[in-house]
Amino acid sequence: MDNFQHLIRELPDFPQKGILFYDINPLLSNWKSLNAISFSLAEKIATIVPYATKVLSIEARGFIIGGILSNVLEAGFVPIRKKGKLPPYDTLRNIEYQLEYGTDSLSMDVSLINYHDNIVIFDDVLATGGTAEATYKLLKNEINNGKLAAFNKNNICFAFLLEIEKLKGRTHLSRQTGIPENNIISLIVK
Repeated sequence: MDNFQHLIRELPDFPQKGILFYDINPLLSNWKSLNAISFSLAEKIATIVPYATKVLSIEARGFIIGGILSNVLEAGFVPIRKKGKLPPYDTLRNIEYQLEYGTDSLSMDVSLINYHDNIVIFDDVLATGGTAEATYKLLKNEINNGKLAAFNKNNICFAFLLEIEKLKGRTHLSRQTGIPENNIISLIVK
């Protein structure tokens, strides 16, 4: 993956002052790098969740690699979107969460998850871990309501293209969800 790190651009003060934004679009626009990262991630995921059945992917850039991962892993794709972007079914669940620079909300149609699914939660970047944690909490609420099986280290993992190590998102995510750090995959660490 070292061959492709130069394709990640750093943009200071975006989306607001004091934030360093990592732009993965040049990496995504290069067919060879997109292919390499997708298959590398799928390979790493398969060592933790050998029979993944669903990839829960967080918008918007997460949809690109998440869709490819679903195909490579032969798993279903479940979009996690910002509030108001999914159809308003009775099975739509929402959650608010903290970002590095404010708050946001996510939605998921829980009817797309089955009782015995083996789940990969994918997002393009792991910063503070808040977005992935919020997605996990959406699932956890359904577990607590008895609609899904309880997750354990054998049927869930988190996967990211890029991890911003200094923000300690991995530690936060593990602490908040109970998922061991070795079930959190990052292909590139900056």
